[in-house]
Amino acid sequence: MVIDTMVFAYALLRVEGQYNQAITALETAEQIIVPDSLFAELGNVVWQWIQFRQLPIETGLEVLKDSEALIDKVIPSAYIREVALELAVRASHPFYDALFIAAAIREQVQVITFDRKLAEKFPDIVRLLE
Repeated sequence: MVIDTMVFAYALLRVEGQYNQAITALETAEQIIVPDSLFAELGNVVWQWIQFRQLPIETGLEVLKDSEALIDKVIPSAYIREVALELAVRASHPFYDALFIAAAIREQVQVITFDRKLAEKFPDIVRLLE
Protein backbone atom coordinates (compact mmCIF):
# COMPACT_ATOMS: atom_id res chain seq x y z
CA MET A 1 0.00 0.00 0.00
CA VAL A 2 1.00 3.60 -0.52
CA ILE A 3 0.65 5.30 2.84
CA ASP A 4 -0.15 9.01 3.02
CA THR A 5 1.86 11.39 5.20
CA MET A 6 -0.82 11.99 7.81
CA VAL A 7 -1.16 8.27 8.51
CA PHE A 8 2.50 8.29 9.56
CA ALA A 9 2.04 11.52 11.49
CA TYR A 10 -1.04 10.37 13.39
CA ALA A 11 0.57 7.04 14.27
CA LEU A 12 4.01 8.29 15.24
CA LEU A 13 2.77 11.40 17.04
CA ARG A 14 0.04 9.35 18.76
CA VAL A 15 -2.75 11.72 17.76
CA GLU A 16 -5.84 11.04 19.82
CA GLY A 17 -8.80 9.98 17.69
CA GLN A 18 -6.71 8.83 14.72
CA TYR A 19 -3.87 6.92 16.37
CA ASN A 20 -5.54 3.50 16.47
CA GLN A 21 -6.57 3.52 12.81
CA ALA A 22 -3.23 4.92 11.70
CA ILE A 23 -1.13 2.39 13.62
CA THR A 24 -3.36 -0.47 12.46
CA ALA A 25 -2.94 0.64 8.83
CA LEU A 26 0.84 0.67 9.23
CA GLU A 27 0.96 -2.66 11.06
CA THR A 28 -1.30 -4.50 8.62
CA ALA A 29 0.15 -3.18 5.36
CA GLU A 30 1.86 -5.96 3.47
CA GLN A 31 4.33 -3.49 2.05
CA ILE A 32 4.62 0.24 2.82
CA ILE A 33 5.38 2.30 -0.26
CA VAL A 34 5.83 6.08 -0.40
CA PRO A 35 6.97 8.72 -2.84
CA ASP A 36 10.18 10.39 -1.69
CA SER A 37 8.18 13.57 -1.07
CA LEU A 38 6.83 11.95 2.11
CA PHE A 39 10.00 12.91 3.96
CA ALA A 40 9.60 16.61 3.22
CA GLU A 41 5.89 16.55 4.08
CA LEU A 42 6.39 14.62 7.30
CA GLY A 43 9.30 16.87 8.24
CA ASN A 44 6.99 19.86 7.82
CA VAL A 45 4.32 18.27 10.04
CA VAL A 46 6.92 17.54 12.71
CA TRP A 47 8.24 21.11 12.45
CA GLN A 48 4.71 22.44 12.99
CA TRP A 49 4.32 20.29 16.10
CA ILE A 50 7.66 21.55 17.44
CA GLN A 51 6.73 25.17 16.70
CA PHE A 52 3.11 25.22 17.78
CA ARG A 53 2.60 22.27 20.15
CA GLN A 54 5.88 22.32 22.02
CA LEU A 55 6.97 18.90 20.80
CA PRO A 56 10.59 18.40 21.89
CA ILE A 57 12.96 18.41 18.92
CA GLU A 58 14.38 15.05 20.12
CA THR A 59 10.91 13.53 19.76
CA GLY A 60 10.56 15.08 16.31
CA LEU A 61 13.86 13.56 15.23
CA GLU A 62 12.73 10.16 16.55
CA VAL A 63 9.49 10.43 14.53
CA LEU A 64 11.47 11.06 11.34
CA LYS A 65 13.81 8.15 12.09
CA ASP A 66 10.94 5.81 13.01
CA SER A 67 9.10 6.62 9.78
CA GLU A 68 12.09 5.55 7.71
CA ALA A 69 12.26 2.23 9.54
CA LEU A 70 8.64 1.46 8.60
CA ILE A 71 9.01 2.05 4.85
CA ASP A 72 9.69 -0.82 2.49
CA LYS A 73 9.94 1.05 -0.80
CA VAL A 74 10.52 4.68 -1.78
CA ILE A 75 9.52 5.85 -5.26
CA PRO A 76 11.61 8.78 -6.54
CA SER A 77 9.41 11.72 -7.51
CA ALA A 78 11.33 11.99 -10.77
CA TYR A 79 9.84 8.63 -11.84
CA ILE A 80 6.22 9.69 -11.28
CA ARG A 81 6.13 13.47 -11.63
CA GLU A 82 4.65 13.57 -15.14
CA VAL A 83 1.78 11.26 -14.17
CA ALA A 84 1.32 13.17 -10.92
CA LEU A 85 1.11 16.50 -12.73
CA GLU A 86 -1.45 15.14 -15.20
CA LEU A 87 -3.52 13.74 -12.31
CA ALA A 88 -3.26 16.97 -10.32
CA VAL A 89 -4.38 19.10 -13.26
CA ARG A 90 -7.18 16.74 -14.28
CA ALA A 91 -8.53 16.44 -10.71
CA SER A 92 -7.76 20.04 -9.71
CA HIS A 93 -5.93 18.70 -6.67
CA PRO A 94 -2.47 19.55 -5.26
CA PHE A 95 0.53 18.03 -6.95
CA TYR A 96 2.12 16.79 -3.72
CA ASP A 97 -0.95 14.60 -3.06
CA ALA A 98 -1.02 13.44 -6.67
CA LEU A 99 2.49 12.01 -6.17
CA PHE A 100 0.96 9.46 -3.78
CA ILE A 101 -1.71 8.58 -6.36
CA ALA A 102 0.91 8.25 -9.11
CA ALA A 103 3.00 5.99 -6.86
CA ALA A 104 -0.04 3.79 -6.22
CA ILE A 105 -0.79 3.57 -9.93
CA ARG A 106 2.82 2.63 -10.66
CA GLU A 107 2.82 -0.07 -7.98
CA GLN A 108 -0.77 -1.19 -8.67
CA VAL A 109 -1.89 -0.71 -5.06
CA GLN A 110 -4.17 1.62 -3.10
CA VAL A 111 -3.39 4.78 -1.16
CA ILE A 112 -4.33 4.73 2.52
CA THR A 113 -5.22 8.21 3.83
CA PHE A 114 -7.31 10.33 6.16
CA ASP A 115 -7.72 12.94 3.38
CA ARG A 116 -11.40 13.06 2.38
CA LYS A 117 -10.82 15.34 -0.61
CA LEU A 118 -8.18 13.01 -1.99
CA ALA A 119 -10.56 10.05 -1.56
CA GLU A 120 -13.34 11.95 -3.34
CA LYS A 121 -11.09 12.84 -6.28
CA PHE A 122 -9.60 9.35 -6.67
CA PRO A 123 -12.18 6.90 -5.26
CA ASP A 124 -10.89 3.88 -7.18
CA ILE A 125 -7.36 4.23 -5.84
CA VAL A 126 -7.84 5.63 -2.33
CA ARG A 127 -8.96 3.86 0.84
CA LEU A 128 -10.14 6.41 3.39
CA LEU A 129 -9.51 5.92 7.08
CA GLU A 130 -12.16 7.60 9.21
